[in-house]
Amino acid sequence: MLATAILCALIGLASGFVGAMTGIGGALLAVPLLLISPPILNLSPITVHAATGLAMVQGLVTNLMGTLVHKRAGFVSEFLLRWMGTGIVFGSLLGSVVSRWLPGRWLLLMLGFVLLFCAFQMLRPTPSLNREFVPDKPFQFAVAGFVTGVLAGATGLGTGSLTIALLVYWLKVPVRIAVGSTLSISLLAAIVGTVGKALTLQVPFVESVGLGIGAALGAIWGAKISHKVPAKTLRNILAVLIAAAAVHAFYRFLG
Repeated sequence: MLATAILCALIGLASGFVGAMTGIGGALLAVPLLLISPPILNLSPITVHAATGLAMVQGLVTNLMGTLVHKRAGFVSEFLLRWMGTGIVFGSLLGSVVSRWLPGRWLLLMLGFVLLFCAFQMLRPTPSLNREFVPDKPFQFAVAGFVTGVLAGATGLGTGSLTIALLVYWLKVPVRIAVGSTLSISLLAAIVGTVGKALTLQVPFVESVGLGIGAALGAIWGAKISHKVPAKTLRNILAVLIAAAAVHAFYRFLG
């Protein structure tokens, strides 16, 4: 159990760094690593339900630390947090609780399609925006948040990947504001989603502690690095990571 906790801490460190740097929360990296790594190291495998539960914990810690750093830099929109965050909270609670009764293979299939959609969006050219503010579309942000919350809560993916894609390509929010605000929005979903997963016994305690410690350290470092990386580079990193995670999810489903 201790060895698994240490492994989870290392996974948390890597996924926390990537998540806070790109705004995706890191769950899309954490879930594949949690499923693949234990058997390779001759440790007890982590089930799909446990992996999605741990990913929620990872997202909670990463989003919290990343939000603090991005807020200091002025890249968090309170308007987005209020409207999209409200929709995500209700959607995430619904998705995380319902997922308890969904077969693991269905969760993998759902995860694969969500990731594939996000990767496709990230490969599109970034919209040219002659502004650095958020459009006043409260209803659209609330609906997008609810749909995102349901999908993220069910898969444990965290809302980051889908939120980034919707904000940048559909709702026309500037990239840096989208990255910083997504971490804040995802924090709300992660809190509710983690509670839902925990109440339905999908979060192993010892492993979650190790994962949380690693994620906190990685998130602080990743958020600071993101302010020095060009927006286009961030988008390309996102596309590659999300596509790789989608391929892995489909592979696990077919296997």
